[in-house]
Amino acid sequence: MARKDEYERIARERLAAERDAKMETRRAFFAAALQCAGFCALGMFVMFWAFWASDVVLGRAFLYGGMAVGYAGMAFTLLRAYRKGLERGDW
Repeated sequence: MARKDEYERIARERLAAERDAKMETRRAFFAAALQCAGFCALGMFVMFWAFWASDVVLGRAFLYGGMAVGYAGMAFTLLRAYRKGLERGDW
């Protein structure tokens, strides 16, 4: 009887650990999604400054700068999320 109780205790601990790991993974995905949305918004904000610029060269600089900020930020966020997932053992 003691062996069966021990197996049940181990099973409960592993289920709790699995639940915690899944919750941590979901939290990391949600944080990465919010960060991607933030970088997208920041890039769009910088790109919209191109419409208020009176100089063509300055307008293009804002446009391409906004694209660089948005895309680079999103790429950095996704790569960082992937690396942290590897460290946690998500995949």
